[in-house]
Amino acid sequence: MKKFKINLVNYEEGIVENGILTKHARMMERELLDLGYPVTVKNVPDPQADINHHINYISAQKCPTLNTTMVTHFTSDMYSLKDKIKKMKTFINDGGTGICFSKGVAEYLAKEGMSKKQLRVVLPAHDSMKRRPRIIAIAFKVYPDKRKREEMFVKLCKTLDPNKFVFRIIGQGWMPVLEKIKPLKMQVQYLDNFRADFYEELLNTSDYLLYTGGEDAIAQCIVDAKNAALRIIAPKQEHVTVELPWNTQEELNKIFKDIAYNQVEDWNWENYTRQHVTIWREMIENRK
Repeated sequence: MKKFKINLVNYEEGIVENGILTKHARMMERELLDLGYPVTVKNVPDPQADINHHINYISAQKCPTLNTTMVTHFTSDMYSLKDKIKKMKTFINDGGTGICFSKGVAEYLAKEGMSKKQLRVVLPAHDSMKRRPRIIAIAFKVYPDKRKREEMFVKLCKTLDPNKFVFRIIGQGWMPVLEKIKPLKMQVQYLDNFRADFYEELLNTSDYLLYTGGEDAIAQCIVDAKNAALRIIAPKQEHVTVELPWNTQEELNKIFKDIAYNQVEDWNWENYTRQHVTIWREMIENRK
């Protein structure tokens, strides 16, 4: 299909330096250029473009082209709700399509009498900043009778992406366990003797505490981690709340799978822009 021309109407252009609307315009411009589309960024609509995408709806000006607008929210800014609804209705009634940041906003506008066919949803984008590994503290001694059930840790590691976790371990007896997971290339920092300064740093710089023991009395490391405001991954305890409780190996594995999951991983600028292109292409096809 022939590439159509897009004008990104950035109403901040030349007015607000480093504004969020300017960022949207520039990031979309970059992605559209990478996709091979002719694109301009102006602070006014371009009647020569096939599509004018207005950033944001509150400033949108009428233009005799196909028009879409970014729709963020309808609360918490300088304009009254009545004025914003009126502005959006005018845009829709003139044939424009609102591209909403959430399904809830689209449903709200539909209830206000706007055409559902002219309300689409594209979730906002992030800058793909690198996500650091989650830091897991383990602070207990391993015993010959295996009372701490450390084998569950070994089985857990076999299910993990080694790039997504760092285990920081303090306590005697862990070397045989760590030898078992060595081929898995897990990121592990280990101190085999107790040092109060390292223990304090461990609790103050970790995200979670993992405890695999199954005793009927609370472990000291759980008390200390709770005091340090870490989230606890452990079997349910009688006197303190465990944020991520588990009983079986499967439940433990699932907790770490959930921690590793990134719900917005694909919400990048490329996918954000591609979804807009899909909407614009549909509009052009329907016009034909």
